[in-house]
Amino acid sequence: HGMLKLLHTADLHLGCEFSQLPPDDRRKLARSRLAVVEPMLALAQQYDVDAVLMAGDIFDTPDPSEDWWRGFAKALTIHHGGNRPVVLLPGNHDPLTDTSVFHPSHPFRQLLPASVHVVDRDAFELPLGSDAVLYGTPCRSRSGAEDPTLSLPSRAEGDRRIRVGLVHGSTFDVPGYQTNFPIARDATAQRGFDYLAV
Repeated sequence: HGMLKLLHTADLHLGCEFSQLPPDDRRKLARSRLAVVEPMLALAQQYDVDAVLMAGDIFDTPDPSEDWWRGFAKALTIHHGGNRPVVLLPGNHDPLTDTSVFHPSHPFRQLLPASVHVVDRDAFELPLGSDAVLYGTPCRSRSGAEDPTLSLPSRAEGDRRIRVGLVHGSTFDVPGYQTNFPIARDATAQRGFDYLAV
């Protein structure tokens, strides 16, 4: 195996209302979530990572207001770092639907630099250099009982590449509670992944 350096994050929930807070704090907290994107991408550049993975719930809803998707696209454009891939995964709060911000026809998609990839199909595959590969699958609904990792391909015999899986779901079990998109504890081994970004 070679070496792969990743920056992995999830659950930015851009546009979240935080209705339990006073209006001023609400706005401050919402803005600070977007403000973290640029420094995060600057870190990716500073440490020369091979890819930035955003593992779902980037937005709090599938159709955030224009301020949020324009602001996010602008941050991605300022710090896209040449050809370093940034991979955006639809989660259960911002699932991929015909009208979502992640759909290929949404104006958000036209603003993204070529190095930003959206996991907008079930069989998403992206080479990361010559000896690594990323597989991902998007959430298409707010809830589900199936393990998203099971739809990712298993390691083929003789495939020596570093394999990275990108999914959104839950890795914990609470007795008597229905886990949303439950991810099996041995999913990484089952599917032959070296790293599972959740």
